[in-house]
Amino acid sequence: MQYFTLGVDNSLELLQTNHTGLSSNQATQRLQKYGPNRLPADPGKSWIIVLVDQFRSPLIAVLLMAASVSLLLNERVDAFVIVMAVCIQVVVGLVQEYKAQNALAALKRVISLHAQVQRDDKRFTIPAADLVPGDILYLQAGDKIPADGRLLTISDLEVNEAALTGESEPVLKQLASITNDTTPVADQSNMVFTGTVVTKGQATVVVTATGITTEIGKIAQLIHETVEEPTPLQQQLSKFARRMTVVVVMLAVLIFGFGYFTGGNVVAMFTVAVAVSVSAIPEGLAVAVTVILAIGMQRVLKRQALVRKLVAAETLGSVDVICTDKTGTLTEGHMQVTDFLTWDNAIDVNNHTDHSTAAAKELLFALRLSLLCNDAQVTNPDDAMQDWVISGNLTERALFVAASQAGLHYSQLQKEAPRIDTLPFDSAIKYMATLHREAHGRMLYVKGAPEIISQHCTKILISAKPEQFTADMRNRFEHKFTTLSERGLRIMALAYKPAVNDARTVEAAGLDNLIFVGYVGIKDPLRPEAKRTIALCRQAGIATVMITGDHKLTAQAIARELGLMSTAEQVLEGFELDQMSQADLDRRVHAITVYARVTPQHKLRIVKAWQANGKIVAMTGDGINDSPAIKAADIGVALGSGTDVAKETADMVILDDNFDTIVAAVEEGRGMFDNIRKTVLYLISDSFSEVIIIIGAMLLGLPAPLMATQILWVNLVNDSFPSLAMTQEPKEPGSMRERPRGKHTAILDNEVKLLIAAVSILSGALNLTAYYFFYTTTGNAALAQTITFVSIGVDSLFLMFSIRSMRQMIYHKNPLSNIWLVLSFIGGISLMLLPVYVPLLQNYIHTVALDWFAWVVIIIISLIQLVAIEAIKFVFIHRNKDEQLA
Repeated sequence: MQYFTLGVDNSLELLQTNHTGLSSNQATQRLQKYGPNRLPADPGKSWIIVLVDQFRSPLIAVLLMAASVSLLLNERVDAFVIVMAVCIQVVVGLVQEYKAQNALAALKRVISLHAQVQRDDKRFTIPAADLVPGDILYLQAGDKIPADGRLLTISDLEVNEAALTGESEPVLKQLASITNDTTPVADQSNMVFTGTVVTKGQATVVVTATGITTEIGKIAQLIHETVEEPTPLQQQLSKFARRMTVVVVMLAVLIFGFGYFTGGNVVAMFTVAVAVSVSAIPEGLAVAVTVILAIGMQRVLKRQALVRKLVAAETLGSVDVICTDKTGTLTEGHMQVTDFLTWDNAIDVNNHTDHSTAAAKELLFALRLSLLCNDAQVTNPDDAMQDWVISGNLTERALFVAASQAGLHYSQLQKEAPRIDTLPFDSAIKYMATLHREAHGRMLYVKGAPEIISQHCTKILISAKPEQFTADMRNRFEHKFTTLSERGLRIMALAYKPAVNDARTVEAAGLDNLIFVGYVGIKDPLRPEAKRTIALCRQAGIATVMITGDHKLTAQAIARELGLMSTAEQVLEGFELDQMSQADLDRRVHAITVYARVTPQHKLRIVKAWQANGKIVAMTGDGINDSPAIKAADIGVALGSGTDVAKETADMVILDDNFDTIVAAVEEGRGMFDNIRKTVLYLISDSFSEVIIIIGAMLLGLPAPLMATQILWVNLVNDSFPSLAMTQEPKEPGSMRERPRGKHTAILDNEVKLLIAAVSILSGALNLTAYYFFYTTTGNAALAQTITFVSIGVDSLFLMFSIRSMRQMIYHKNPLSNIWLVLSFIGGISLMLLPVYVPLLQNYIHTVALDWFAWVVIIIISLIQLVAIEAIKFVFIHRNKDEQLA
């Protein structure tokens, strides 16, 4: 029922109650009918179910299969490495996912309150869970509202509804019914809602909804119904694992079949086929991805963003669209006086350069008036101004700060012009007036809505003297009012008049014949870096969409200042969204950059519309109202100052509430994916070169060029320290000049596939040539196998330094910028030397000692491969420069 459209009496009648409240029996019956005023508990997943879920990953399945085969071949070291990789992956996933589903529990805590109600014509304090529709509820400043309700009586009531609507400005409440039955929650000024806070005044309310039927309850239902999709990285790893499984099985069958039909030893060929298959599976990838994401999370944290879910860290780098709130994210989140407009002067407070006597006097007089006619208070006046804690509504706090910064002291003004009487601001009259005793007589000061104050003025202050306020002057100020409004400023008019000396009240002084002073423009200013950051997003191919509960005019002004819009067609209001089908929104979403007066359902629809177009969406928010959209987005981003619900639903929390931090996190995310892709390239390249060598030798009728133990040793060397060193690689410059990679872009894109093919074919051909040369010239199969074995291991270690950057040539990269890479190179060379020169390992790995000539050949093969890969990179780098965004 839309109680905001009904009058007080009709609401009471419909709820079958009255001003004296329900009887105890009625309350008991309704509690049984409607249930407790709490949200239904969500049992969530047990840790056992979450643990089992970890083993559903295709990559985990492939690794477990590889471990099983290794055990069958008695390769216990390799099996142990694979199992450890699985354990790390499972434990990290278990810890992260088990902590992730707390949003509904946080919503439940919001209404764990007590309430003052009228029952049996008496006032009681009861648990908020016992509230029922029809209860008469008492509210006062500081109360967190425990249920939705229709206002019955009010006294200067203001409510902060930021948790529900996202807007930080307290809402001034009124009793009058609203005729438009499509009015959004943010504009239902005769209603109060669960979880919001009374900041000023008192009220009595008739409860209209409890529990799941409240506005917060509806949001809880949206969160419950919203399905979290796998992240792009999870999808790509799953696809990669499936394809690798198919490739590995095909390779094993090919090698075994070829060897069998060419008369090879069946047992030996089976062992080699399995060894190559195990080697082709990059078991080090699971550990490397986990380490890359963990390191990335730490780097993001240093830039004031806390990533709550490990797999979400990399998804940041693939974001196509950032849907962001306005208040506190793009703006500073507090009101500030920016303009004073008088007859003679238009003064920009932040860039005031007019120091003329007339301008200074007018500005000082306006500031003095706005400080005297003001109810804001400083709770710690003895502290430095920047540390002041000021109470009062946002507008009065802004006026108070502006006057104080100009050198006016409230305590001194109270002594110079003590207040005699006050007419407080009321939504019905839209102004505030105070009567003061000045040295030259009594003065009445007034501030309020321009259209109201102007009607009470007969004179205007010109050059510090009152003059007649003519119709032409009024028209001129109305034009100036329109200009300021178009800039999104909240405008307040200032006026005054001398009062008769015996006036003791504002009413006695009278509000007629006021002297018009001018307008004060107030706004929530942009963050200094916001415009630059949005330009950086545009350069990186990321669309920025502003979604706000604020009015259209304000939203347009902020968007223009940020460079987010150029035409009115790029702005859409909530009521217009209601008139559009989801299919229509899906088609139009690319053209809309600003949404105003939106509801939680609208935000959810906007996110889904972008996702329907194949885009990866980040959604920011701080209120309970943002939680469904935050959960539905590919990356949910909550502000550090936001509600617990938003933070516990989100994948990432911005600790400094700054849009710039989101973009910094995106940059770090791009670096994470780069490192994942480079690690995959490194791990797979050698595996396929081994296949080429083995098949080539078979075609040439030569003995097996590699033994199974040699293949597994190279696999162990490459999958350990070098791959982990690649995870430490710092992000590359230039990543934010490229387009997002796209939702369906594979880890192995065409560029990476070409490099894998180039490395595999080149390494395979060079090493097969070396094997053929040494075997045919010496007849020593063990020597030829050893040279091939060492060469494959060493050239992969050289390869690290080339593929550590896909945007720069090797000679542009400082080798010491990643000291772990240098250490892993030294460690890898040492591990390759051990089986060549340690007798015990020589017997196990089937190697012989090498002389200097063999090492020269190995180094030459490694250098040829390095130069060839750098040449391919050179082509890629210059081609990609043409595709980068300007």
